[in-house]
Amino acid sequence: MSVYLKGNQSREEIIEKSRDLFNEYGIHLTLAKMAELMGTTLGRITHHFRNKDMLFIAIAQDYEKKLQELRANRPSGPVTLDTFIQASSKVMDLQYDYRCAMRYVVASLQHRKEMQSHILDSYGNNLVVIKTTIQHYVDSGTLQTRILEHAVYEVFQFQLTNLFTNWVINFELYNNDKPFSEMKPVYLKGIISIFLPYLTENGRKELNESGILQTGPHSM
Repeated sequence: MSVYLKGNQSREEIIEKSRDLFNEYGIHLTLAKMAELMGTTLGRITHHFRNKDMLFIAIAQDYEKKLQELRANRPSGPVTLDTFIQASSKVMDLQYDYRCAMRYVVASLQHRKEMQSHILDSYGNNLVVIKTTIQHYVDSGTLQTRILEHAVYEVFQFQLTNLFTNWVINFELYNNDKPFSEMKPVYLKGIISIFLPYLTENGRKELNESGILQTGPHSM
């Protein structure tokens, strides 16, 4: 194996292990303690990431990479609310796995320019994806055209982006005594509920057939 490949493998291993450790022990874990828990040296970590900010940026970038892979691997076929629900469920699983990065962003965004720059770039890209998705649902007759009116869409976009971002923080603050598998259906229903005012008759039929808003957990 080449030096480059070994270095890249070492970097990816640090990202994966540190993500799990930050999730378990909290974001205030020092790099020195991280190295101890990994059974490695501090120098091995700082060789790839000169400080904790850079490590968290790498974790966030790894999340974005996996998010793009999820989007690229969506099954082909008709655009329906059920496909959105299933895709959203997978995104929530991914967000849960990378929840430490989301906690770190909330705690440090105003004071760390590199992290702020990464988040703003990511946010801008996600807004484009959301707008394209909503346009698809309007074109397919699932959502009413009024959702794309500027004043209406701004409110909807705010609701969707905040719910999809902050459910992880809500879970950590208020429901961390419960298993993720128990709370995930609740949060997913909350996200999907914001579509209710904009559904067409066909959209309401799709949503009812999905069963997500019925009593009891949705099959995910």
